Amino acid sequence: MRKTVAESIRDYIMHFPELKDGCLLVDFLGDKPIEYTIEPVPCDPVFRKYTDGSCMKQFLFLFASREFFSEDVAMALGNLEFYELFEDWIDEQNDNGVLPELGDSRKPVSIEVLTRGYAFAADGNTARYQIQLRLLYEEE
Repeated sequence: MRKTVAESIRDYIMHFPELKDGCLLVDFLGDKPIEYTIEPVPCDPVFRKYTDGSCMKQFLFLFASREFFSEDVAMALGNLEFYELFEDWIDEQNDNGVLPELGDSRKPVSIEVLTRGYAFAADGNTARYQIQLRLLYEEE
């Protein structure tokens, strides 16, 4: 059975060493910290078409988390540091050619960070933090 792109990205991100508790969901983020999710972002899946009929595709997605949140500066800095480490890890993996495994008919080209991690929405003592990424891949 063929893996979905989202499943491949989830498997890939599970290797991020700072991920806590391995709670990485897909398309759902609960209201209790600490949880993580991968959420597809609407976009044109075709990034570039070639004259031979093949194409380079893109998969835009958010990596998001539910974190503890307060006015405490150390807590806020810790949350932002997590996303900075994640961004550095993605860049390092991409530079070293370590990309998500997409199966036989798809070949990964790159994975890149499009936005820095930031607090998107706060609700009481928790906040949703997120960062947007793009996976480029060729498909036969």
